[in-house]
Amino acid sequence: MKNHMRVILSLAVVLTCAGPGLAQDGKIETSYDEVKDTTSVRLNPMQVYGESLASSNYVGNDGARFYASFTYAGRTLSALPKRVLITLISTSEDWKYKASLKLTALVDGKRLEIGPLEYAPSFVVKAPADSISADSVSQQIAISLPYKTFLRIANGKKVRIRMGHREFKLEENHLEALRHLAGRMNP
Repeated sequence: MKNHMRVILSLAVVLTCAGPGLAQDGKIETSYDEVKDTTSVRLNPMQVYGESLASSNYVGNDGARFYASFTYAGRTLSALPKRVLITLISTSEDWKYKASLKLTALVDGKRLEIGPLEYAPSFVVKAPADSISADSVSQQIAISLPYKTFLRIANGKKVRIRMGHREFKLEENHLEALRHLAGRMNP
């Protein structure tokens, strides 16, 4: 479990440093860490609820982005990943995630009770002085899924995800991006 939390925190730092709006939704980024001899493959966050923080329509309302990622040793993938990390990034006017939360998925009518979510570092986003929006709180919650569970979600036709109290439908473009990421998991 400590390794899973370490991966969650590492990816949270990478995502935080990338900043909102810098990467195109649903695109895949790959990075190699020479010190750790580890490659990370990450689907850029996709808006699943509300307006994007980078959107000109954003006025401090509640919004959420969702992404998936995996890592492997070295520069070349030599085996299927054992686990895939999925993360929800919530931006709102107040703290949304304070208690123990679980992830549940409804995939093609079948309910999957997946498990407890981990918290990643949270922070306050300061609104620009010329903006009509208020300061916002950005929180991340994540879970490390078994590879086969991730595939069930990615290959679903109708998928609803519930992460804590946030529930959202994965649209076709979200599912297509997850399937594209799943395609990158084959050695």
